[in-house]
Amino acid sequence: MRKRSTRTYVGLFIGLGISATALLLAFRWAGFGALEDALRAVRLPFLYLALATFLLSMFVRVAAWRVLLQQPVPLWRVFAVLNQGYLINNVLPWRLGEFGRAILLGRRPTMTAQGVLASIFVERLYDIIIALGFFAALIPFAVGIPGVSRSAFFAIGVIVFAALGLFMLLRYPNIVLRLIDFLPGGRKRWGVHFDRFREGLTTLHSPRIILVSLGLLLISWFLAGLQYWLVLISIVPQGQILWAYFMLTITMLGVAIPSSPGYIGVFEAAGVLALSAFHVPEGQALAVTLILHAMVYVISSAIGALAFIGEGDTIWQILLQARERFLLQAKKPVE
Repeated sequence: MRKRSTRTYVGLFIGLGISATALLLAFRWAGFGALEDALRAVRLPFLYLALATFLLSMFVRVAAWRVLLQQPVPLWRVFAVLNQGYLINNVLPWRLGEFGRAILLGRRPTMTAQGVLASIFVERLYDIIIALGFFAALIPFAVGIPGVSRSAFFAIGVIVFAALGLFMLLRYPNIVLRLIDFLPGGRKRWGVHFDRFREGLTTLHSPRIILVSLGLLLISWFLAGLQYWLVLISIVPQGQILWAYFMLTITMLGVAIPSSPGYIGVFEAAGVLALSAFHVPEGQALAVTLILHAMVYVISSAIGALAFIGEGDTIWQILLQARERFLLQAKKPVE
């Protein structure tokens, strides 16, 4: 137990160190004077539109998750739980909000925490697939290589191929198992990991669910890119929408790095780095990134806090239930 606690604290300090370093670098690149000038020049009407777009994007993501849940849960309830999970992620490390979401919805009579967690796993897998597809499409544009339209078709191909791959994996697992036999250690070493991966994909038992949920999440991503663009042009009038989508992709990939709660620092550094590819001054780039991060952080935390207050739950209670459900049960010996 002491070794586990030590590893936990070491990991937490490493995450905090990464966040602090990234935030320091972002402010050093920008300079406080340039940042202050950029914030003073913000055009507020674009921020109001960005806020509305962000909320719409969130509702579409809720609709995508609801399809994956395959349960008649009210849309408002899924929306509340999503933001409760975001609130936990904003105040605690290690994406514990995902387990919190599983507990909060898993308490419903027709649902289980494990089933909800599987749907969250698929949602995150979709995000990775979409982010990689966007990155493949936009990286030539960012580095000045011609043929962006062709790379866009390539990105669409990546996403479609991944969706078909998920369906084939579920429908014909024996093909994958035969391929695993050729890996070092074979099925004996990798078979268990493959079984666990398949368990997380049990919600995707039909092409319709794959297409509808993935399509809705793609719409959510496009709306999020529009939100980024509206914030961008509120400070950088000449900003192009492809800059915003590249920034969205880099920040989403950047927050996968272990960091402090709320991805503070890593998000800012990733945003400044992404916009530097288009020669946006660092002060303006940091101002755009700070506004975007504050918008997402404050709104999701506020909605999540209101949901907790309305239900009479606390974050600590949910985390204790998650520990009992997922961690302690995993340690029990199989009889």
